[in-house]
Order: sequence, then structure tokens, then C-alpha cells
Amino acid sequence: MSNELTVYEPKEIIPFQVDEFKNYPRISDIEDCIKETVVGQDELIRGVATSLYNAHYMGIKCVDFIMGGSGTGKTMTMEAFCKEMGLVYTIENATQYTQEGYVGESVDKMLVNLCKKAGGDYKKAEEGMLIIDEIGKKTSKARGNTDGRDVSGEGVIDSLLPILSGAPMNIKVYNKEIQFETKDLKIFLLDACSGIEKVREKRTGEKSFGFKVPTKKSDKILSPEKSIYIKDDLIEYGFTPEFVGRITKLHVTNPIENDTLIRIQQNSKNSTFKMYEKGLANMGIKLVTYKGYFREVAEATLNYGTGARELANTTNYVFGKLMYEIYNSEGQINVVELREGITKDNSNFGLY
Repeated sequence: MSNELTVYEPKEIIPFQVDEFKNYPRISDIEDCIKETVVGQDELIRGVATSLYNAHYMGIKCVDFIMGGSGTGKTMTMEAFCKEMGLVYTIENATQYTQEGYVGESVDKMLVNLCKKAGGDYKKAEEGMLIIDEIGKKTSKARGNTDGRDVSGEGVIDSLLPILSGAPMNIKVYNKEIQFETKDLKIFLLDACSGIEKVREKRTGEKSFGFKVPTKKSDKILSPEKSIYIKDDLIEYGFTPEFVGRITKLHVTNPIENDTLIRIQQNSKNSTFKMYEKGLANMGIKLVTYKGYFREVAEATLNYGTGARELANTTNYVFGKLMYEIYNSEGQINVVELREGITKDNSNFGLY
């Protein structure tokens, strides 16, 4: 038996014509730009960026599934990519849709909404992004339905299959019938998939912690299939094999922890704290915090169990009373001092 490797040589080499494509920035530049908004999800950002660039330059169909708990940045990440890359997008909640022919919206409406977001520029919509949230709510197991026709659940999943496959769809937009090409459409499916960690535990025999991939030294000897979520987990969770077979890549968000929430407050472009800090500075007011401020806000936020989504609400509570006093001061305040315990009592501040 020969140990020589067989080298594949294409019959015809087609030169790569950059001019045929819209040139995106270097992928690492996009990655760094997204990280300025989305903090603590570096693996997700790199994975999504690679999928989008593969779709754009290689013509590889993009149907990615993002799993992660509430408030871990799934939707924010996708919105940030669309804005930075100039992609038209629509975010659709799967729970609003039913199988065609039944009461409720059919999945065709998702494409109609995308076309409207593009202002009727159908070509731009066809190359845009369809983000479908709460897709896990459409599994029969999630709905507690194991028998009979589930038009609000798996019927929707079945109706999505042509779109996921890249088939042309006949839709009506602004009273005009058009054929919408989905082959270049980027599709991202989002869900918390609550309880899927139990599916993985059953498969691997290893205890996991939510969506956090185990990092114990002993895990290094595990096969990749035991270290991450795989498509079989989605099928066991309740998605149909036909649906799962059309998913090109799985992504898992990191859990939101204290240190992540602290970094979001201090570094994210969307940081509500930084908005207040900048706004006060523009009014000539210096904002002074105590040493443990950011950690106290992080801990107060985590108590709600909704991840980073609650961070803005906690920060708005902190600044609630003091901003009223500032707006009522007629420019007589130069310094705002936040004091310990302000997340529990937002009157714990000083104005000078």
C-alpha cells in the first residue's frame, strides 16, 4: 500500500477577480470594530465574521445557529455586523409565525419585511440578513406537543426549509409579485435553547454549566464532539433533522459574568454609563465614582438573571434622581459623586 498523498489538481484554474466583489475591510478590522460594541463574546464574533466573509467571497450559504442565554449579546452582535458591513436586515420573532394557510403570519412575511427595510431594493434585500429569534419555541418539545399537527410549531419549521436551502420564493411586496432569490441571503437563527445542556450531559456523560464549554484540564483529552454542542443535540432538543441538516454552523455565546459586565460598562460603545459620563462632561460636570462602583452595578444586574440586557436599567436607576437634580440646578453643579450603595438607594450621591 502506498503512503503517498493524492493531490487534487483542478482541470481549470479560475483567477480570483477581486473587482467582482464589494471589498470588505480586513476581517480582523471588522472583528475589532464589533468588539468595541459587543464585549465578552470574542469567539462568537470571530465565528460570525468568518461565516459572513465566506458567504460574501466564497458563495457559501450562511445558515448559522447562535445559542446562548438571555442577555448574552446574540441580537446585538448581529445588529453590529449588519451596521458595520452595510447589510440590510430584519429581526423576526419566530413565535409570531404559523404555517401558511392558518391564522397568523406565514414565513413569507419575513422576506417581505426585509424588502421593505431595503426600501424596495430587492437585490439589496436578497444579499441582506434574516435574523430569526426564538426559533427554539417552534420545536414540538418546547411547546409540549408530541402528537398531531403543530401548525404554530413544526409547521413553521417546515415552511422555513426552502428559504434555508436557498430556493427562490414568490412573494408580494407593495402589491407587486416578485421572485425573491434566497441563495445569497445570510440567515442567523437565535435561541436560548434553555435546557439543552441536559441533552449534552446525556450524550457525553460530562457535567456542563449552561452554555459554558468546560475548561477543566481533564477536558483536554475529550474529543471535539464532547467539548461542544453538536447538531445531534439540536435534534434531541426537538428540532427536525431536515431543519438541522440545513444549518451550516453552530455558535455558542459565553455566559455573562461579573467581570464581563464590568468591561461592558467601561469599554462598550453602547455603555449607558459612558453616555452619562460624556453627557455630564459636555455640561461641564465631572463624574466621580467609588472604587467598587462597577462591580456593585454588575452584581445588582446579575440578580435579575437577564444578562447584560438589564445593565442599562440598573444604570438608569443609579442616575435617576441625580439627573433630575442636575436638570433643576440651572448650571450650579460642577461635580457629581456616586456613593456606595447607590444601586439599592439612588439618593446616595453628592452634588457640588
